[in-house]
This record gives sequence, C-alpha cells and structure tokens, in this order.
Amino acid sequence: MCGIAGIITNNARNYQNEIQRMTDAIAYRGPDSSHHEFYDNAALGHRRLSIIDLSENGKQPMFSSTKKECIVLNGEIYGYQAIKDQYSDYPYRGSSDTEVVLAMYQKKGKNLIHDLPGMFAFAIWDEEKQELFCARDRFGEKPFYYTIGKNGEFIFASEIKAILASGL
Repeated sequence: MCGIAGIITNNARNYQNEIQRMTDAIAYRGPDSSHHEFYDNAALGHRRLSIIDLSENGKQPMFSSTKKECIVLNGEIYGYQAIKDQYSDYPYRGSSDTEVVLAMYQKKGKNLIHDLPGMFAFAIWDEEKQELFCARDRFGEKPFYYTIGKNGEFIFASEIKAILASGL
C-alpha cells in the first residue's frame, strides 16, 4: 500500500517534526520502513510496504541517478520491466518500479504521465527547477490529497489524516 507525504515551503528543513507526524499518522500503510528527505524548499516522507525490490535500493524517498530529482510513490507501475527496457540507458541501482518513473521523468519530463500504466500517486521534487510534479493514475485508485497551510505551505499526503497531523 505505502504512504506518501510532503511539505513544499521556504525553509522546509525546519519541518522535520511535521513530516514525522505525517508519516506516523499513516504508519499502517507502510509498516516496513519510514524515511524522510529534506531540501531548502521541500520535505518528503514515505512509509514503505516492501513488495518490489526489498533491498535498500527500493527505499523511498528515492533519488534519481543525477540526484537532482527525488520521488515518493504509492502504488504500482504495470509492466515496469518492459518500460525499464525502453529506458535501458538509465543507470538503475535496483529493480523497483519507482526508479522507472524517475528514468521516464529525466527523458520526458511531465509528459511521462501519458505513457505510465498502473495505479499510483506520486510526487517528484526537482531540485534544479525548484518544482514539484505530482500525479495520480487516471482512475484515482491511489489517493492524493493536498491543501495550502496557514503560512502558504503546499501540503500533500496519501490520507487527509496525515495532512491534519502536520498541525499546519
């Protein structure tokens, strides 16, 4: 199942407690592990239910090969092995479907969404562009909720209770 959470704002490194509360609120979605990544303007959190690539290479938030992009994903990319073959020039570190999304993003940018089969919700922080790209599958099978906080923060998560747990 997995769970994702994030806060996009100035000085996001100061939001460690908020991200921790958010991922704690959805711990049952991903009991196997919890990780967070912080940038100047983005804080990302993930709760992992290990299904594909059980190694550390499958943990999220996950960095692209260039370290310029970071993703949190909830869901499953159908036929990701075949997609991986189409992007064979990407230097994959593991065997997760999440890494395939990063490979597609580097080649196609936001247009990747037109060729991405599956049930998913994800957010990619592009550090170079200082931009967040969020998407979910066409049928909304995987939830993605968001709001604007009291001080203008963009807050998102797999569940509303995670957003409320942020206290923002």
